[in-house]
Amino acid sequence: MQSGYSANRLGVRLAFWPLRHALIFRGRSTRNEVVSFWLLSMAAQAGELIFDGPSSFLFDVLSLAWTSLWTWPWIPLLVRRLHDQGRSGWWALIPLSLGPVCALQWFTAPVGHAASMAFHFGPLQADKHIAATPWTISLMVVLVTLMVANVLLFLWQPTRGANRFGPDPRLGDETDRTDAIPVEA
Repeated sequence: MQSGYSANRLGVRLAFWPLRHALIFRGRSTRNEVVSFWLLSMAAQAGELIFDGPSSFLFDVLSLAWTSLWTWPWIPLLVRRLHDQGRSGWWALIPLSLGPVCALQWFTAPVGHAASMAFHFGPLQADKHIAATPWTISLMVVLVTLMVANVLLFLWQPTRGANRFGPDPRLGDETDRTDAIPVEA
C-alpha cells in the first residue's frame, strides 16, 4: 500500500514549505521537500542571474537580502532532514563548517600562480591567486568532503515510522503505520 500523502510528491506547494517554516527546527522533512525546494531555489537563482542589475548600494543591499532569503531556510530544512533520519540537529554543524573552512582557505593560502579563488558577495569582491601547496590542497580536500557530506545528509535514507522527533511525514497522519510502504525508498 502506497501513501497518497502530498509529502510523497514533488510540487510547488511542497517547494514553498521551507520558506513558510524557515524558523521551525522541530519535526521531520522528506527528501521530496528537499528536492522541491532545491528546484525552486535553482529557478530563483536563474532569475537572479538573468536580472543582473546596476551596481549600486541599494541593489547590493537588495541582492544580500535576496541571497539571505534563499540561504537561511536550508539550515532548518537540514535539521528537519536529520530528524527524519533519527539524528540530532547538531549534525548540521558538519555542512555549516564549509564557511569557516572557506575563510581559512582564503586567509591562509599563500599567493601563487597555480589557481584562482574569487569572492563576490554584494559590494565585497576580491580575487586571489593561490599556490598549490600541501596545505591548500588538503583544505580543498576537506572542502570537497564537506560538500559531499552535505549532499549525503540531505538525501540519506529516512527512519521508517515514528521516531523520537515525531511521526513519519510520508504517512500523512499521526499514527505509526509501519505496514505502509513509503513512496520514498
